[in-house]
Amino acid sequence: MNKYSLLKGHRSKILQFNFELLLMKTIVRTLILFSLVIVMASCQKEASSYKAKLNIKPEPYDLEFERYEEVLFNLDTADFQNELMRIQNRYLVFLSGDLNDPAAVQYLKDFATDPFSVHIYNKVMAAYPDLKHMEPIVEDVMAHFHYYYPEIQLPTKVFTCVTGVTADVPAVQLFDDKMVISLDWYLGDDEIYDQIGMPKYMALRRNMHTMAKDVAKELYMNYVYQWRKQGKIVDEMVYNGEIDFFIETMCPTMPDSVLLGYSSKQWQWAVENEGAVWADIVGNRRLYDSSLDSYIMFFGDGPFTQAYSNDAPSRLGEFFGLNIIRSYFSNNEITLQNLMNRKDLQNIFQDSGYKPKK
Repeated sequence: MNKYSLLKGHRSKILQFNFELLLMKTIVRTLILFSLVIVMASCQKEASSYKAKLNIKPEPYDLEFERYEEVLFNLDTADFQNELMRIQNRYLVFLSGDLNDPAAVQYLKDFATDPFSVHIYNKVMAAYPDLKHMEPIVEDVMAHFHYYYPEIQLPTKVFTCVTGVTADVPAVQLFDDKMVISLDWYLGDDEIYDQIGMPKYMALRRNMHTMAKDVAKELYMNYVYQWRKQGKIVDEMVYNGEIDFFIETMCPTMPDSVLLGYSSKQWQWAVENEGAVWADIVGNRRLYDSSLDSYIMFFGDGPFTQAYSNDAPSRLGEFFGLNIIRSYFSNNEITLQNLMNRKDLQNIFQDSGYKPKK
């Protein structure tokens, strides 16, 4: 065999080796790509399966709306008692007291003429010159609730009002067949909330986007809530997750950040650090802790969770609870009503198949 033949054979082996190497690389790339597609599809299926169950089209629910604040702040203060009596039957939900009592009349007059109350009223009228944006928000929540609980008699009338952003008066209240919504809780106005000393992290939630959440929460507390004794951290996660999931069911298009009262940046932090925080919770045996310190750490409201980061949102227990319930609803055939009635919270956790993203 001459030198040229040896060289030619050697070159042929090199070409064959390069071809096999290229083929192996192609196969590896294909397998990696296929695995990624499978993983992405699996994640997408897990993420969307509970959403698909919530994708319902309820029948419209029509409500009648009346603006008590507009009437109250425009009464003739020179004849205030008679003016109140004139409107009492129409606004009995606000004026059920004895209007022959001078002290009661004076209390209402002081409120309606107080400079700060008038200032808030003017802010409300500027933010809500009419209710055309608010009405469909409330009616949509009611329509979803009626879809899931058709046997419950719901309010047919909504009254708006101004309460002076008083902490002991809820933003949304139910009284038999009437709902009352205090519009001064939804101004998105830092100046007003600063004046009453509201913390910044709370003031950021006080806008119309949270109105649907507050309506849904009030419906839950009035018609669905069942008393229970406070339990371990895992119990509280599942319990709070159920409430948030109920709200999500009533408001299925609500952004996750609004649902939990987080900023977009805080929600992103929670998502990106879900695996690390969960590993800390499990690793330090906090899931089955029932101490007050642990409860405050995971469910206490505030600007952040200092134990993890100044960027970490508060109430991380709610974040995990919501994801646990989402996973449970995705992986089990169960109705919303049956889920809300279940009291075996730890079994729900065990059956959820929850696996945090790493």
